[in-house]
Amino acid sequence: MRRVKFVLTLILMLGFFAAASIQAQQSSKPLTNEDVISMVKNLLPESVILSAVKTNDTDFDVSAIGLIALKKAGVSAKVMEAMLSAANNKKGAGGTPASAPGNPGTAGQAPNAGALAGSPAAAAPAWQPTVSFPQGGTNPNLVAEATEIVQTKSKPTSLNSLAADQALNEALNLGTQAVQQAMMKSGSAIGNSAVSSGANILGGIMNRRPKQAKVTYVWALTGGSSAASVDSNRPTFEVNYAGIPGVTADQFEPVIVKLSPTPQSNFRLVGATEAATTAEQSAQQDWPIYSSFVENRVTATVQKVSPGHSQLTPSAALAPGQYAVALRPADKSHKFSGEEVAKNQGEGLLFNYAWSFSVK
Repeated sequence: MRRVKFVLTLILMLGFFAAASIQAQQSSKPLTNEDVISMVKNLLPESVILSAVKTNDTDFDVSAIGLIALKKAGVSAKVMEAMLSAANNKKGAGGTPASAPGNPGTAGQAPNAGALAGSPAAAAPAWQPTVSFPQGGTNPNLVAEATEIVQTKSKPTSLNSLAADQALNEALNLGTQAVQQAMMKSGSAIGNSAVSSGANILGGIMNRRPKQAKVTYVWALTGGSSAASVDSNRPTFEVNYAGIPGVTADQFEPVIVKLSPTPQSNFRLVGATEAATTAEQSAQQDWPIYSSFVENRVTATVQKVSPGHSQLTPSAALAPGQYAVALRPADKSHKFSGEEVAKNQGEGLLFNYAWSFSVK
């Protein structure tokens, strides 16, 4: 009888340890966007979700599309900011990025090398810039957001007039749907490089008209407001864009631009220019995008630290609104390869991305 009891006790103990082991393995899985959305849908208090983000290992998708999905699922701005902070801290610790816009075969986004030693981007790979700023005793990174590029027949007189253009808003909405559908068909959250970047030029959407010699290309960020906000109305940004293949860092400089939200608050326009309908198809460097580019550029001071590394500070206090740091040619007549812009490679990578923030 004692032997039977001993065997039963042993079996129960083994079962207990096996269950504990399985639970430990499950709890060791990184927290994902789906986990956060699940907690929100199950009505967990915001304070509990924030604690979970801070105390668990994480594998968040903090791309523009990922953040939009979080917002649509009802995740609060405070939780998204905590997720962004966790993702930035993971990058700063030398973690492997989840995806790489513009780089087929990798998954997520990560900043570029060339940052100061000890900064969050110090150990980052050399294919995408980073923008960081001091806030609350830390140096968080702004998220790199790929622009959606569409064509419209409307003249680029101003970003505000383009933002109110109904045809342009229709094209932007259809463009977002096309990207999402392409991602769903790819069977992954990334898709190919052109889709995952978000910077593919969606020209066919508005071509319900005869071909014109020229159209207006519009660069826009998805979402009505940035997930990041700055405490100061005169922040100083640390911008690192050295070591990107096919790019001479000295030919570019960081700028601050004021974004123009659309009336439905679905998009924020970054800039626009008029060009030939086939400009994005050329492999030659023959597209002077920036020579007549329309944008709301903010006067700012750029202090060059080293090639591809600058500090950027607005010359005056920024009014409340939506802004972004962008990288622009130092020479406005600089010519791009339309193919690189369309495929989000080389110099097109720099021109197509923006790092948005809100000033309250």
